[in-house]
Amino acid sequence: MAPPELLEQDAMVDLARWAGRLTLADIPAPVVDGVKRRLLDLVAAALAGTQAEGVPELLRAVDGWGGRPVSSVIGRAEKTSVPHAVLLNATISRALELDDVHEKALLHPTVATAPIALALAEQDSDVDGARVVTALVAAQEVMCRLGLAPEYHIAGPKHRPRGWSFTYQCGALGGALAAALVRGLDADRTLDALGNAYTALAGNQQAIKEATLAIRVQQGVTAQTAVQSADLAALGITGPHEVLEGEYGWLSYWHGGAYDRSVVVGELGERWEVLGASTKPYPVCRITHNTVGATLAATDGVAPADIERIVVHVNSRESWDEVVHPLERRRAPTSPMDAQFSLPFIVALAAVRGRVTLAELTDEAIRDPEVLALAQRVEPVLDPGFDRAAGRVIPMPITVDVHLRDREMRTRRSEFPLGHPGNPMDWPAVAAKVWDCAAWGTTPADRAVVEELIAAVRSLETDDAPGRLPGLLARAKAVPA
Repeated sequence: MAPPELLEQDAMVDLARWAGRLTLADIPAPVVDGVKRRLLDLVAAALAGTQAEGVPELLRAVDGWGGRPVSSVIGRAEKTSVPHAVLLNATISRALELDDVHEKALLHPTVATAPIALALAEQDSDVDGARVVTALVAAQEVMCRLGLAPEYHIAGPKHRPRGWSFTYQCGALGGALAAALVRGLDADRTLDALGNAYTALAGNQQAIKEATLAIRVQQGVTAQTAVQSADLAALGITGPHEVLEGEYGWLSYWHGGAYDRSVVVGELGERWEVLGASTKPYPVCRITHNTVGATLAATDGVAPADIERIVVHVNSRESWDEVVHPLERRRAPTSPMDAQFSLPFIVALAAVRGRVTLAELTDEAIRDPEVLALAQRVEPVLDPGFDRAAGRVIPMPITVDVHLRDREMRTRRSEFPLGHPGNPMDWPAVAAKVWDCAAWGTTPADRAVVEELIAAVRSLETDDAPGRLPGLLARAKAVPA
């Protein structure tokens, strides 16, 4: 990488200028289709997340903070301010680990951008669906490129524990860009918005290690930071413009200059990294999804009592650190949220229940003695062949060996988990997920409103009033305050 003083301009300038010039006509149909399909997937996640642990507490906090009631909140009749609405809506949408993810870029693109774009469209009736879709595509493409650019190895001798989080750091920058584009800020003010977001950049993995509710709220704080950064820029608060490659820029300083600049700015408008994003059929950490698929296949028709042990060939040190270690805690999670990041427990759950759904991740369900007993017989092993691999070979294939008491062994391998672009969930599958999530919890959703939501997302780019979507989400599953 060339020293910063030899670069003509910061890569963020190139990205912001490209995003500002982008029109709906410039975007290939598969990219538009994918972004809309993942937005509908986020609707599913949002409908399920309205009653998740941590959400009622956050609602009470926002009520105490006050603010001008202009923006809709998912599942609630009362409105709040725009920053508070995106704080709540992003938290609700991410709370149950059901939203989409770009596995290789290590981030969640839609939840970082859509709550912001929709909240701002609700405020400005001049914003049409074409502008919302274009902003989502541009912001998510930038997020994915930023997540892919730094040199980072999930396995092998160059692997180092990842304390920072692409989800929240790239999310703050992508969210600020989405806000600037929906608001129609000029090029300089857009760069100010991105710079303001960079000055407030945060986000790390410690909450996952300790299984705290901050995992959920961090996503909301990221979105709130992003929209406030654009608000400040619109009012004349300037921010740094050399956000990526300045002396203390995100790529040059945080990542020590070890990045591929061509990934960031090369072939803009021709190579679409956002096409690599995946949807999630199971409400657990995406790292475990290949394992779930292989386990379900290997244990089909097998009684749990007939299983002697299950050996899972874990594919990287990163996976091991995030969902296996410490092993004894992962075998007996202390909360539903802890269970979502506990590979041995998830494997046992799949083998015993034959499915991994929200119903298997309640306080009562995670204490199922049959599941907990089998979790003690789940034996993760770090596959040395994969661990010698360099770079980000994601998703890595997973092999599961189910040893039966009659000495038979069933081996299954999963290369692309369901929802990955290599094994995609189509529109009907995502719509089915919406209906499953709409029925989840003690407050079933209004069917007519859900049908209207699905239709609105399908035709979003031609909608003259996309700002009605937040109101529909508020009405779809109204939870008593």
